[in-house]
This record gives sequence, C-alpha cells and structure tokens, in this order.
Amino acid sequence: MYNRILLPTDGSEQSRQAVESGIIFARNMGAAVVGLHVLPRPHKDLLDAWMHHDPGYATQRLALFDRMADEALSFVSNAALGLEVPCICRKVESDEPHAAIVAVSDEERCNLIYLASHGWKGQQLYLGTVTLRVLRDSRVPVLVYKPHFR
Repeated sequence: MYNRILLPTDGSEQSRQAVESGIIFARNMGAAVVGLHVLPRPHKDLLDAWMHHDPGYATQRLALFDRMADEALSFVSNAALGLEVPCICRKVESDEPHAAIVAVSDEERCNLIYLASHGWKGQQLYLGTVTLRVLRDSRVPVLVYKPHFR
C-alpha cells in the first residue's frame, strides 16, 4: 500500500516518538522512509545583531540549527538502521515548514506523510498549525501521530 513514507522531524520528544512509530509502520508495510528536517532560512536578523553587537552571532546561531538538524536526522537514520528499514535523510531551508514538507513529499515521491502533532493542552488547539497546513496542502495521505508523554 505505502512504499515510501516521509517522516518530518524537529528533534522534539514528540517527533522522536512519531519517528519510532513511523519506522515500525514502514517496516510492517515493507516501505522505505525519508527523514526530513526543515531549517529556518538564514536572513539578516537586525534585532539580534543590534542586541548582541556580535557579527558572528548569526553564524553561530545557524551552526546551532544545523547541528540540531543533524542530531534529529541521525535519530531517524539510526532508528531505521536498527529495524533494517531503507532510509534517506534530507535537510531543507524554508520559512514555511508545512510547504517544505509537502514539497519534499512530492520530490521524493512519498505516498504517505507520517508526522507528529505537537498540539496544545487544555482548551486550546489539539493539532498544531504545521500539521493543519500539511493536512490542507498535501496531495498524499497524512497520518497524524499523537504522542504519549513519558
């Protein structure tokens, strides 16, 4: 049914749970996975530059985001390797994570997007904005994983 599953991750605990579940799902389907982390697009942040008076601050911040992406994608690739699920990982830059998720799904010919919903507690929203936008814009099915908290 599904042969290529996109696993977007931001490295959070909720995303890690979705990745673990998604890889088990992929193994049961005989599918490959595509790990994805969306980095914020680099831009001049005048407020940060003004507040820190350090021209290297933006570079350090981008390096931190890149390291966080590498850690998140390493989790995906290691989890897939442990269950012998074929996996590739991608990092992309975008100011709109939902659009990047949908675009990579198309580019990689994924036929399912498996993503975590961060949601809020209490009387607030139960699905995050990115999740809702992916659901709205995706041309393939989207499985929304609601994580349990450990």
